[in-house]
Amino acid sequence: MTLVEMLEKNAAAHPSRPAVIFNDTVLTYAELDATVNRFANALIAKGVRKGDRVGMMLPRVPELIISFLGAAKAGAVAAPINFELPLPRIKALVKTLDPRFLVAYGAHVENAAASVEGTDARVVSIGPEDPRTTAWEEFLKFPSARPSIDIRPEDTVYLNYTSGSTGDSKGAITTHANVYWNTLASVEALGLREDDIHLCMFAPFAHPHELLARPLFLGGTTVLVDTIYPKAIAEAISRHKVTCMMGLAPMYDNLLELTEHKAYDLSSLRLPESGGMYTRGELMARFSSRLGVSIIPVWGSTETTGIAIANRPGTVIPPGSVGGPCPHYEVRIMDDAGNECGPGEVGELVFRGPAVVSGYFEGANASNGSSSFKGGWYHSGDLATKDTDGYFYFVERKSGMMKVAGLKVYPAEIEKALLEHPLIREASVVSVKDDLRGEVPKAYITLKKGAALTAKEALKFCRERLAHYKVPRHVEFLDELPKTTSGKINKKALQTEGL
Repeated sequence: MTLVEMLEKNAAAHPSRPAVIFNDTVLTYAELDATVNRFANALIAKGVRKGDRVGMMLPRVPELIISFLGAAKAGAVAAPINFELPLPRIKALVKTLDPRFLVAYGAHVENAAASVEGTDARVVSIGPEDPRTTAWEEFLKFPSARPSIDIRPEDTVYLNYTSGSTGDSKGAITTHANVYWNTLASVEALGLREDDIHLCMFAPFAHPHELLARPLFLGGTTVLVDTIYPKAIAEAISRHKVTCMMGLAPMYDNLLELTEHKAYDLSSLRLPESGGMYTRGELMARFSSRLGVSIIPVWGSTETTGIAIANRPGTVIPPGSVGGPCPHYEVRIMDDAGNECGPGEVGELVFRGPAVVSGYFEGANASNGSSSFKGGWYHSGDLATKDTDGYFYFVERKSGMMKVAGLKVYPAEIEKALLEHPLIREASVVSVKDDLRGEVPKAYITLKKGAALTAKEALKFCRERLAHYKVPRHVEFLDELPKTTSGKINKKALQTEGL
């Protein structure tokens, strides 16, 4: 089933049901489908053909969903662009994409217009007037009839760009079928329902289909919050009775803090899903005690089109586990020689299945990622272990592993140890050069409100839990750790600072 079919099925079966909620704006399925048709017809009338790219520099706003689905209905390929990048990198990405149109919002219009100078691409602007662009309203003047474009499951629906944590971002070629199978796997693994109200807090340029695919598949509702400010998230959950949230561990920590000081009604939340980083056991226990629902740790990636490993609601979650394979995915842990690892052995996570993408846009070579696809398997670059019960445990990115005097050290292991300290709120460990050992770990730490802790005390805590060569050689306390738009700790920024 394609995203187009999902939308049209819901528009016919549930025309008055809320599809998208953003602040005081509510789009029903009938209204969403009609608006998407107008945008698609505008693209077609202005020369967009099947397979052409439509770039998007949009935050978490309704226009992002309309543009994404409108491009899909026109047979085009949506290409979300990281608007946080500096202009030269945006220009380079636009040159590679060669889009027919670039849809931009508010403050991003200026960079969008600058990035297409000297190309045939045109900018559709939402918000500020700019003589170099076409206003969004002009695109919505086209007919709301369904476009007569044949859309197939094997068609590419968008380029899902990686975060670029190990180099330049790569656009995973994502088909309607990839999105369908990942969505079906998520629904089956997590027990999602038709009446669920979804809030996804991922960055709008990373996994943007996560904002819409699950509710679109089920006929549910998407709630959009265009900020990671904790009060805005809490207010959205309380006001719109959100049942399913996709977020990062710190977001749940922040929600707990808010419940101590202000009465937000979060009782509707039945499935708080945590991915992208380690979710410590202490946070899970507090959250369950306070709100009566367990945080569900999961693992996913761009190339698997979302979660491929997940814990199951209502089960006992082993400490530190990201769960077992989702339906419709095969998952193994392989050593460097290509042999499957036994329980407790560290190896690379590899995947195959109908939701796993086939490769990267523009035929990326081995230096930027095509070596990740070998023998029908996607090699993730993530190191993990598995226990005898089939639960998986993330260890570290291959690229993040350091060697201290020749011994393997995984920063994530040190971070987990630090996060066991009752006064530490966040911790991130990076490699810094060392004349004697080659490289050593450095820990950046933030403390909980009102807490006091010295570097000496933090190191003593680590020595009680880690081998001596894994203990950080340097500790620095910060008021806040640098974050990306999605809320992840920005290790690149810390690594640069630590050089």
